[in-house]
Amino acid sequence: MKVTYTEEQRKHAIKTFKRLKSYSKTIRVIGYPSLHTLYDWVGKRSRKSPTSNPHRTPKHYPWTLKLEAVNRSIQGEDIRDIAQDLSIVSYPSIYKWIRLWRVKGVRGLMTKQERISEGVYKTKAQLKQALPDDVDELKDLAAKLLAEKAVLEEELKLSKKLPGGIPEKLSAKHKTQIANNLRNRLPLALLFEVLDLKPSSYYYALWASKQPDKYEEIRPLIHEISQMSSQTYGSPRIWIALRQRGVFISEKVVRRLMKEEHIKVYYATRRKKFTSYIGEITPAAKDCVQRNFHAKRPNTLWLTDISEFAAPDSKIYLSPMIDCFDGKVVSWQTSKHPDYQLVESMLNRALNTLTDQEKRNIKSKDNPHTLTIHTDRGGHYRGGRWIETLNGKGIIRSMSRKGNSGDNAACEGFFGRMKAEMYYGRKWSSSKELEQAINDYLDFYNNQRIKVSLGGITIKRHREMLAKMYRK
Repeated sequence: MKVTYTEEQRKHAIKTFKRLKSYSKTIRVIGYPSLHTLYDWVGKRSRKSPTSNPHRTPKHYPWTLKLEAVNRSIQGEDIRDIAQDLSIVSYPSIYKWIRLWRVKGVRGLMTKQERISEGVYKTKAQLKQALPDDVDELKDLAAKLLAEKAVLEEELKLSKKLPGGIPEKLSAKHKTQIANNLRNRLPLALLFEVLDLKPSSYYYALWASKQPDKYEEIRPLIHEISQMSSQTYGSPRIWIALRQRGVFISEKVVRRLMKEEHIKVYYATRRKKFTSYIGEITPAAKDCVQRNFHAKRPNTLWLTDISEFAAPDSKIYLSPMIDCFDGKVVSWQTSKHPDYQLVESMLNRALNTLTDQEKRNIKSKDNPHTLTIHTDRGGHYRGGRWIETLNGKGIIRSMSRKGNSGDNAACEGFFGRMKAEMYYGRKWSSSKELEQAINDYLDFYNNQRIKVSLGGITIKRHREMLAKMYRK
């Protein structure tokens, strides 16, 4: 079946690609579309992909392209992604360029003609001949080289002090710091030239460094909020949390302070999802949801599924029940075994959260706000005990189509957010520690986690406000 995308999805994909500069990374981050579709959207693909016709390959690549590929590889990018982005037909060529660069430097990436045109000198005599004959000009060159050497040494010292290492592009603040350290040894005018720093920027940054920090009390709060969320809050949620504490600054300032404090938001790559599908053991229920995961009232549409979490000694399986009204996790159960006992315990806990009146309304045939529980086609939800329990309570069963994870996308999205925020990329010493972390996160999710879709409040606060409104 052909997948269609909205104009907003296309624009978002193109915007993400421009930021990441990689087709494969873009698809991994946003989850769509196919590689060929993204080529079409970006406008860098004709009828065939850049690597489909080897006869279009030039006899050699320019040394600048080779150097770019080498630098991107050293920074940790995938070789195949680099070859795809730079239209390099044979990606193993990049490994050869890396070896040449490590042995001979940039010169090893050049052809003979390129070395001549770029002024690369093989011998000491050739280098001497290229130097200016005028003494004053030679002295100017020596002075500039001396200043560049001193600046590079200061940059190295600065990189050891910064938590994230020296940035790709120095800010005016860092340039001012370097110039101020060297002003007693070298003329400021020469330092401004080497650092590409305007005198006005230097004196302003120097003046600003002597002023009291008006955000001195806010910086620890940002650290505290970030640690409270296990480094999962970005600037929007931290901005909301600050406003709730009576601190009113713009999100732009929050973003800048996070950058200055080297506060990183935790992201990680998803892994393969656990599946409980064991075949069509009983007739499947009708899909009553049709991918409409919105509920006007609490306890009218619930979703559930099972997800797997791996620890060194064993795996932990989580079965939650999620209310589509506001995303609240009504109940959950963890176990080392993905058996029916896992989902049965979770279901009983969820049903116990209902009031007597809500239970009577569910059983009533005239009630327009009955409860629907939507699941995938896993074996846990096809057994007789599950079906008997739901039918006995008057609950409507709903199931996704076979092989269509999008039919239960809201539950899949919950697992994705949860694992990205507390699981992926982290190490656990034992399954007990992991199980405790899962329980802590779900408690945090229901009671403390800011939800932007609810207007920047927590699910707990949203339910409290709803209860007050019903009482009135």
